[in-house]
Amino acid sequence: MSYYEDVYLQRVNRNGTSRQERILNTKIQNFENFLPKSMYKVNFSYNYQNYIGSLQPAKGDEKDIISYMLTSKTVDIATGSILDVTTSTGTNQKWLVTFKDHNDTYGYNKYKVYLLDRILTWYDKDKKVHTSYVNVASTKDNSVKDIFKNIGGSAYREAQNYINLIMKFDTNIQKEYYCLLNGSPRAFIVSDYDCETVPGVQYLTIDVTLVRDKDSQTATPSGFWGS
Repeated sequence: MSYYEDVYLQRVNRNGTSRQERILNTKIQNFENFLPKSMYKVNFSYNYQNYIGSLQPAKGDEKDIISYMLTSKTVDIATGSILDVTTSTGTNQKWLVTFKDHNDTYGYNKYKVYLLDRILTWYDKDKKVHTSYVNVASTKDNSVKDIFKNIGGSAYREAQNYINLIMKFDTNIQKEYYCLLNGSPRAFIVSDYDCETVPGVQYLTIDVTLVRDKDSQTATPSGFWGS
């Protein structure tokens, strides 16, 4: 073996055998060096494994409603997954993954995430209680406006009479189910939902209704618990 084969080629190819591979691997290494020092560093668990990520707010008008989780390239997260996040201040939060940016030139994986900071409680036709963490969708969120336009005509109704929610897909929720949203004195009926646009994610519209007596079975023609 010559010096060229023993030393030079090994040095040149230490980050890949092609220019594109070397650039990508350099980006990956740069991100790995950046991650522990990031001002947005968080710890999170997914599929019973613990990871480090950088939870960065979006820019512009959406900065207060959307964040992006940046992770190592080896961390592959499915849409519809809930991440249990611990911030640098020790705050525990739940974030829902709704989109993965499939850009192979990045030195990291990038996911759009929503903070699940409310709890929806609903009752099925058998009077069984169900709960789910949800995000109350903002009217400033351009990325979901088109989805909600196709749900129950919500774009054409009075805004104060309905709420749009984003949540992990749940087979237990159906139209006409009576539900409550923590932090709100009002009661709601599930008017429509979309669970096909993004795998694992449910976009839900709930309409304001009268608060009902739990023991009543005659509050509506279809019965208290919904059809």
